[in-house]
Amino acid sequence: MLSSNYLIHTKGEVMRMAVYSYYSLIEKDEDGAFIVTFPDLDNVFTDGSTLKEAVEMAEDVLGLMLGYAEDQGETLPTASKAGDILVPEGVSLVLITVDTDKYKES
Repeated sequence: MLSSNYLIHTKGEVMRMAVYSYYSLIEKDEDGAFIVTFPDLDNVFTDGSTLKEAVEMAEDVLGLMLGYAEDQGETLPTASKAGDILVPEGVSLVLITVDTDKYKES
C-alpha cells in the first residue's frame, strides 16, 4: 500500500488525511462492461459500463473497504509495485488513490 498522512492547514486548522493507493486491473468483458479487480485485496471488485464509471466505482469500493478496515483495526495489505503485478494482454493496470476520511464523512 502506498500511503501518506498529510497535514493540511485550512483556515488555521490542521487536518489529517489517510491517503492510500492500490493498483487495479481493468478489463472489458464479453458484454462490454469494464471489470475492476485489485490484485492485493481479496474480494474487492466492481465494474462499470464505461471506463470512467469503472474507475469511479473502483475509487468508491476501495475507499469504503479501506475505511471499514481502519475502523475495525485491521492491518491493511501492502500494495505491490507496478512492475511486480502480472498484467494479462488486453488488461489495463490503473492506480487508484483514495482518502478514507472522505468516505467516513459520507
